[in-house]
This record gives sequence, structure tokens and C-alpha cells, in this order.
Amino acid sequence: MYTARSYGPGRFRSSPQRSSSFGRPVTRGRFSAPRRGAASKLQGLDVNIFIKQARETILAPQNVIKHTFNDFALADFIKQNVARKGYKIPSPIQDQAIEPILAGRDLIGVANTGTGKTAAFLLPIIHKISIDPTKRALIVAPTRELAFQIREELRSFTYGTRVNSALIIGGASMYRQIDELRRNPQVVIGTPGRLKDLIQRKQLNLANYSTFVLDEVDLMVDIGFIADIKYFVALLPAVRQSLFFSATFSPHVNEILRSFVNNPVTVSVKQGETLGNIEQNIIRAAGTQKVEKLHELLCTTDVSKVLIF
Repeated sequence: MYTARSYGPGRFRSSPQRSSSFGRPVTRGRFSAPRRGAASKLQGLDVNIFIKQARETILAPQNVIKHTFNDFALADFIKQNVARKGYKIPSPIQDQAIEPILAGRDLIGVANTGTGKTAAFLLPIIHKISIDPTKRALIVAPTRELAFQIREELRSFTYGTRVNSALIIGGASMYRQIDELRRNPQVVIGTPGRLKDLIQRKQLNLANYSTFVLDEVDLMVDIGFIADIKYFVALLPAVRQSLFFSATFSPHVNEILRSFVNNPVTVSVKQGETLGNIEQNIIRAAGTQKVEKLHELLCTTDVSKVLIF
């Protein structure tokens, strides 16, 4: 059984806890095979109960779009690159978050995955760097995949400019990343483990970064990075702009993060648990049929990217 998940424009990511490996439920951590005698119960189980089908998302009145991208005080090249990507109107999180970030306010943004949080913080950061190239921003993401996606978005929005960035993630050459840092990039995007490693090696000095972004904060806390977040905050300058984005904010997470921000603007545009542009489904397969089914899907499905887990 394959579980396929697709998000909005340019958004694909893995989740730390979902279902399925060819018909068998899996849980976080060690795999537990069904006990003898449980097979008959599983045979009659409707696996569709584990799949959340997409539903049409209806914007609440408070999420009615009030701006176009031309309304924001962004540099002309940013607006041109936004148009080149085919974006016509801001998403709700972009509509409500871009102006406060441009004004220098700290911000806590709550929105579903795939709703444009990345552009909501990247566009103002790029604009500030275009005005003052000495500005530096640190963006922390919980996974390598998300960090890579953020960097690709940054490159698309800075097309034709000299804005430089470094991608600092595990599983890649540390020496190459050190070389990127020595070029003094304006934007550093990374995952907590590798960032902490390079900080302790004296290759990254957070005192130079006036903007601090945490993306997917709920996932960051779930997988145990809260101590690393506190470590980074302690090394950042006292006068900074802090931006936190997440799909959910539990009271515990909210209490922790509010100690990191100063009089923040809170923007919440969350629309339930399943987005209208996320589709989850089950393809039944067994044995050698798995590869054949995958080949058939890749040949007949109109998708540009596929994630298998």
C-alpha cells in the first residue's frame, strides 16, 4: 500500500507519524508485527479510516483576502518574481503576516501546512536585505526536506539578484557548508543538529543575525528540538525580529515561544485539519504488484513530484 500526499504549489514534505507500509499499520519507532490471531481481525479492517480525504476549504470571514501583492511595500524585483511564479493573490497567512513583518514586528503565525507560510516570511526578509545587504536572517526547519524547500523558494524569489544563502543540513558535506558560511551569506537555512554542530565548531556566529525564523514549530517541539531552540535564542542578539510559524500551537508550545518574542502579532488562519489541496489515498498492492502499481501511477498521474515512505 502506497500513501501518496501532495500539497499546494511547491510544497511536499514528509511527516514523522503517518500510516502505512503496504497494508500494515506502522507506528513511530520500532515496527511491531501483528500478534498471531490478530490477522483475521485485520483482514476485515477498513483501512480507509486512516485516510483523511480532502475537503473544500471555505475561508472564514476574518480570512477574506484584503491585499494584492502589489499593495505590499516590497521591492519591484520581488513582485516581478512573485508574478513569474504565477502567484496572483496572497494566501490568507501571507495577506495578514507580510505587513507586520515588514514593519519589524515579531510574529506568531498559525496556518495549515501548504498555505504559503514560507513566502509569508521570505518576501519581507528579502525586501529588507535588498535595502540593507548587511542584514542577516537565520531560518530553522525541523527536517532536511523542508529546509531544502525553503531554500528553493528563496532562490526563486531572489532570481536575478545577489542575495546569497547557505543550506546547513545533516547528511550533506560539512566542509562544503563551512565554505558556504565563509562567503558570508545573508540567509542561512538549516536544521537544528547541523546548525548546533557548526556553531560549536566556531563556524557560525548567531550574534550577526537580526532575524530569526522557526518554521513548523509544532513538529520541532514534537521531535525534541526545544532545547536546541533555546540554545540558539541564547546566542542571538537581544534586539532582533523573531518569527514563528506552525500548523498548531499547544498551550505548552505557546507558553515557551512567547518567552522568545517581544509583543508579537499573532496571525491565525487555520482551517481545520485537512486542506482542500491535500489529497490522501490508498492503493492496494501485494508482492511484485507494488513496483508495477508505482510505475503505473507515475506514468498516468499528472504530478511533478512524488514522495514514498
